[in-house]
Amino acid sequence: MTLRQSKSDILFDRLRHDILTLDLPPGMALRLPALSERYAIGLTPLRECLNRLAAEQLVVPEHNKGFCVTPLTRADLLDLERSRDAIEGAMLAHSVSHADDAWEAGVIGAYHHLSQTPVPSVIHNDEALAQWTRRHLAFHQALVAGARSDWMARFAGQLQDQLGRYHRFIQAGLRDLTQSARPLAAKAAEVFSAGMALEPHRALYQAALDHDPAAALAAFRHHTGLSIAAFEELSTLMPAHSPFARTLGPQSETPA
Repeated sequence: MTLRQSKSDILFDRLRHDILTLDLPPGMALRLPALSERYAIGLTPLRECLNRLAAEQLVVPEHNKGFCVTPLTRADLLDLERSRDAIEGAMLAHSVSHADDAWEAGVIGAYHHLSQTPVPSVIHNDEALAQWTRRHLAFHQALVAGARSDWMARFAGQLQDQLGRYHRFIQAGLRDLTQSARPLAAKAAEVFSAGMALEPHRALYQAALDHDPAAALAAFRHHTGLSIAAFEELSTLMPAHSPFARTLGPQSETPA
């Protein structure tokens, strides 16, 4: 690998990380001179990286303006959830149908770690939330590890990355709400945490270990349905002027 390729890969990873963590916020204009100064790199590798990020739907081209970070929308979030249901559901059914000892051991270990991790407050504890998020993702990855499909695993990873942007945006909105409406923020955080409860994961875990693909798929869809229901309830709680409501609330789909 050449030095230039190495720098390009490092830049790509940095840009991708900054987009996924919202350090480069959704909708932000990505002007080449400003990016070149921020990341201390030339324009040519920047263009290459932005084109790679566009292929992952993390940035979008703007006519005669360059690129911007892909915006967040309510319709896109619901589409991502439907896509996750289809792809991860298919991977889960295949994994359960073709279970072996290694797969089962991975599921047991991942569930044990998740079950030992209390659902944290989304408002007050960044470190605990990050740990729960890692273990939750590891549990779902263990469940589908037996699918033996590189393409589906790649798609599933991209969906998880995209959904992660939405989760971080919602979490940031809940924290902002503590400054203006603490009782409402506490209620909204409770709703958000309900979508993280252990019981739906326990049902999914048990169905997987029972080697029952139909039951596992039903439990998975119940689990994802709870997450969508929590999002919909949050949509009714958040103030109309909040970034959450303007970006992801029902009114965000109404033409101006």
